[in-house]
Amino acid sequence: MSANPMQSSHCTIDAPENDLWRWSGAEIATAVCRGDVSAVEVVESVYARIAAVNPMINGIVHMDREHALTDAGALDRRRQAGDPLGPLAGVPVSIKLNVDVAGEATSNGNPLWLDRIAEADSGVVSNLRRAGAVVIGRTNAPPLSFRWFTENPIYGRTHNPWSPAVTSGGSSGGAGAAVASGMGPIAHGTDIAGSIRYPAFVNGVVGLRATTGRIPGFQATAPQRFFGLQAMSAQGPIARTVSDARLGLEAMASDGGIDPVWVDARLNYDDDETPTRVALVDEIRGIDISPEIQQALSSAAAALIDAGYTVERVALPDLKRGMELWESIVMSECNLGMLAAVDAIGDATISTPVRNMAACAPEPSLAGYAAAIASRDEMRRSWNILFQRHPLVLMPTSCRQPLPWGADQGSVDEMRRLLEIQSPLMAVAVCGLPGLHVPTGLSQGLPVGVQLVAPAFREMRLLHAGAMIEAAHGTLTQQLWERPW
Repeated sequence: MSANPMQSSHCTIDAPENDLWRWSGAEIATAVCRGDVSAVEVVESVYARIAAVNPMINGIVHMDREHALTDAGALDRRRQAGDPLGPLAGVPVSIKLNVDVAGEATSNGNPLWLDRIAEADSGVVSNLRRAGAVVIGRTNAPPLSFRWFTENPIYGRTHNPWSPAVTSGGSSGGAGAAVASGMGPIAHGTDIAGSIRYPAFVNGVVGLRATTGRIPGFQATAPQRFFGLQAMSAQGPIARTVSDARLGLEAMASDGGIDPVWVDARLNYDDDETPTRVALVDEIRGIDISPEIQQALSSAAAALIDAGYTVERVALPDLKRGMELWESIVMSECNLGMLAAVDAIGDATISTPVRNMAACAPEPSLAGYAAAIASRDEMRRSWNILFQRHPLVLMPTSCRQPLPWGADQGSVDEMRRLLEIQSPLMAVAVCGLPGLHVPTGLSQGLPVGVQLVAPAFREMRLLHAGAMIEAAHGTLTQQLWERPW
């Protein structure tokens, strides 16, 4: 193991042009800056990979190849002129359907919003371009980005590259499946209830939900956001390696533009790489954690111990209560317009789970909504008390292996059980905290992994610990690519 697994060396892969899609973002940026490969060659290689596998995956649903190659060519000319290039020079990235890209529809998977054409890039897209990234396409999402499954009436279903029988995750399912199957090393995602971390989990890649406010989230095509979105929604990278997730975070968070939620907070702290005390959460009151997830937690804990961390079993603030607060706040707001928007789509695959989720929540009332917001503040304090002794938490991403397709299409009671399974995702989001999913291997042919959680704006602590877990377990994508397609 190297002293710092997140540090990337110069690319030494001896590969023909059509294998450039296999390279990490860090390797691509280094090679492009040195002139070892051109940005155009990299983008062409990734488009060739998309042509080969996307018909089976349907992760990327819109591409502007001409624009991407023009941007890549401009980068190559800047390098030839001796101009400095950014940290993501020539790195192909994809953007989720729910953020603004100039000249394109911000449909968010809703066929009724195809006329929402963005006049300008959102802040996160501008930041990525400024860092030298090349936007290669848009990734699929469920309508309104409100499921742990990705399909919509416009573009259809995104398939999990490990097995079509299980979900590709949501709502950034297109991003997770695209990265896992080699369609670009880094993808953009958003997360209000696990929409970065869960697709990373089921597709066997790395997913970082940044702290709410770390990355600008304002979209001119949808300028008004209820409190729940302001306080809980976050953005971040999905990547094949922890090192690339770090590069993606640094680029995405570089400037806030006009977003009032963005915080100009420092990224790096002196103790980010110092092994610390870790709270291991392998039991959740009232919720069973599957043996496969238990084993993943045990294996990740062992990796951290080997890296010098101290791991102690603890009882977390009530995760189930966090899920209930999420329900009370978000579903109360959904009653003010989202439920009608869902019904207008006329697609049961989205209306059934959203209606059932609303049925699981308390009856909407101003008093209940205000009480939930107050209780959220109390829960955030409970996390802060935990972080005083344990600056890092190791816990499940989800309590079960990847869900079968249609698991959210049943009864209200089945939805209630599903929410409990996903409570580790929701309890982190309701408090606006950062969370990192790291794969630990395969179980019965499907990815498993763990979630790391840290105090607000301490993403680098997460990434360093995640790199230790990754160094002990390796990455999964090479195994996937060796399978017959």
